[in-house]
Amino acid sequence: WKVPPQDVWPQGTAAYIAAIRRGVHGVMLYYSPIIANWMKAEAEWRDRTGAARQTLYTEVNPMSPAAVVNEIELIMAHGVIHGWWLEGYRPDSLSPTRQGQRFAIVQPALDRFGPAIWAEIQRLFR
Repeated sequence: WKVPPQDVWPQGTAAYIAAIRRGVHGVMLYYSPIIANWMKAEAEWRDRTGAARQTLYTEVNPMSPAAVVNEIELIMAHGVIHGWWLEGYRPDSLSPTRQGQRFAIVQPALDRFGPAIWAEIQRLFR
């Protein structure tokens, strides 16, 4: 051996993990604006002020791949207080509201884009 395996293994493992984290972060950054635009276009409620539609958003946390330690989140959310109602849940108990999920857009976005995101992540390992 020019370099004993026990000396190379930790650095190689750390580099591999960092590459995976950068890849997953890149997938999330790619899909974030696509999902936000889709939610705004496909939300089925009738706008009264436009605030609910305009403030639908996605966010990748952390923002920089350099800051990724153990978790990468793709947050999909409403920017208005009545977003809970639109999604069909009471904010105090998370129990369903009477209209159910008739106006929900976050869960349908997850259902639509989740498989594609997961497929992209799986491609990182091929």
